[in-house]
Amino acid sequence: MTDTVIDVTAETFQTQVMENSMQKLVLLDFWATWCQPCKQLIPVLIKLANESNGDFLLAKVDIDQNKELAEHFQVRSVPTVKFIRNGQIVDEFSGMLSESEITAKLSNHIKRESDELYQQAMEALQQGDNSAIAKMQEICLNDTSNQKISIHFASILAQTQQFEQAKLFIDALPKILQEKDEIKSIAAQIEIAESAKGLPDSASIIKAIEKNPDDLKARHQFSQQLVLQGDVASAMEQLLEIIKRDRKFEDDLGRKELLKLFDIVNTQGEQGAKIVGDYRRKLARILN
Repeated sequence: MTDTVIDVTAETFQTQVMENSMQKLVLLDFWATWCQPCKQLIPVLIKLANESNGDFLLAKVDIDQNKELAEHFQVRSVPTVKFIRNGQIVDEFSGMLSESEITAKLSNHIKRESDELYQQAMEALQQGDNSAIAKMQEICLNDTSNQKISIHFASILAQTQQFEQAKLFIDALPKILQEKDEIKSIAAQIEIAESAKGLPDSASIIKAIEKNPDDLKARHQFSQQLVLQGDVASAMEQLLEIIKRDRKFEDDLGRKELLKLFDIVNTQGEQGAKIVGDYRRKLARILN
């Protein structure tokens, strides 16, 4: 064991976990010798702890040797990891997570140098220093493990319609970060916004659909307009209509565009997940 990784018992819990949590984050890892996922997770946690420069302490608890601790923390399965700060549980997870997923959770609870630098650049941008954008990008790319600031910066670029720069920034991120739902959502918004450049106005598009309900190009354009207006559910309805009328239209464009919208909406909490679930069922009924 190193100073960043310790084994904890009921007798040492107060000093090793509770007191240490007043100074830094403690990851309390409940595991068992017979648990195969535990054997996969522990090396990942140890690696992160050893690379953290003391930012957090990994405290391992063998539940078979410390049943009272497992009961106190209501551990129902292993592995279970509790994040302890100032004597309180501030986060947790059960089962196996990837290294990048654990890193993302840690970034919510550990202050990093890049957080402070990014905040300073943000304040400069708010005061009108446009050169701060380049500084923010540099900070993000110098610490790609700080997923929080990378996601925030990509979002800022998209919101300010700096789509080309946003795309270049996302492409420069590690592949594993590009696969995060939040980044996929931003990338989908950028792609739709880029393809919507030069569209006719909404009134003209609606007239074209009223004149010819089978004008699937107009329906696609209308769906793009609706996304830009923030009405993603109505945009999905237009795409479903395209799929109903001609599944093969422009190489299955309706379904492909619908999947992009799922990426956008999936990041919008429980309500977003419900909308995606509803429209996945609608899509399945059409396809089947």
